[in-house]
Amino acid sequence: MKRFVAYLFSLICILSFWSGSAPCQETAGPKIMMEEQIFDFKEIKEGDVLEHSFKLSNKGNQTLEIISVRPG
Repeated sequence: MKRFVAYLFSLICILSFWSGSAPCQETAGPKIMMEEQIFDFKEIKEGDVLEHSFKLSNKGNQTLEIISVRPG
């Protein structure tokens, strides 16, 4: 009986590891890509006007809709 339980436990462990090793498929939909995610203005003086553009592209297979943007 102990041997049967040990075999059963081993089989369950092997199957659980094997099922998790399958490659993931990419989901369909939009996929945003950014050239840079962070930009540091370094030291600035109070009252200076700052501007920086982030370049975004859609590498997915559906329309990318940007609903809101917030500074970090």
